Amino acid sequence: MKTIHIAVFDNDRCFLSLLKGYCYANHIEMTESGFNRDGINKLEQIKPDLIIISLDLISTSNKCLETDLLMRIVLRNQLTICGLNKSPTDSISTGLSEWIDVIINDPFDISEIDRYLKKTFYLLNIVLTEKRRGENRRSDTERRRAGLNGNGGESYKETKVPGNQHKAENPAFKNIQIDQRSKCVILKGKKVFLTPKEFELIELLLTDVDRTFMTDEIINHLWPDNKRATKSDLYQYMHLLRKKIEEDPNNPQWIMTVKGFGYRLNIDEAEEMHQKILGRQIEPVT
Repeated sequence: MKTIHIAVFDNDRCFLSLLKGYCYANHIEMTESGFNRDGINKLEQIKPDLIIISLDLISTSNKCLETDLLMRIVLRNQLTICGLNKSPTDSISTGLSEWIDVIINDPFDISEIDRYLKKTFYLLNIVLTEKRRGENRRSDTERRRAGLNGNGGESYKETKVPGNQHKAENPAFKNIQIDQRSKCVILKGKKVFLTPKEFELIELLLTDVDRTFMTDEIINHLWPDNKRATKSDLYQYMHLLRKKIEEDPNNPQWIMTVKGFGYRLNIDEAEEMHQKILGRQIEPVT
């Protein structure tokens, strides 16, 4: 998966700290820039995937030249830009709709930004994943030909392409797989039967093993119509799920807690450590 690069124009240190933590947890590259000619012109060099800017900056009367420069660069380079409206009661200029792609009215609710980023970059990541597969296939073919040419016609021994080979759109890895028909998880060839919520939870985490899922995001996914669902509900199901798939639920190796943010799957290391329970019999749960 390609690393997403975000350029941010904002003077609010509290919000910047919040966004930095989110980007760090989700492996997103973030560049802070001053809202001045140098900072804005830098956009044409770095070509970020997304620009985030506080609307307070572009609504300031003495920043008309900077605002005009930003607009021209965004339109010329077809950059995606997201405006942060930190004063929802203030009126927003209708002219912004010509070059601001979306306006987020509650930026301090990081889950709103998270939903927007997932929606915005979902198709981009699919395209990049397919491109990476094509490059890997070409690389395999080139190495195979090189092996044949360099060894006098000897058979070529295929080697794995370095890098993360996990595929978000098809969550089936070496030691853990999703069985959609039986609604269960297969660990080392053994079926682990789950409750519907436990299955939804592990299925969500497996859709993208390269990032941390925010706690509120998981709650909204598991209980989309239940506004009374809390973190305690999630903790309960997380504990039950870990009891079924972890060798030691109190020292998990598969589902890792990212303090202050949420949870992520630890596929690479956990698959190695799960060798310990190869012979462990996992009984179906009724």
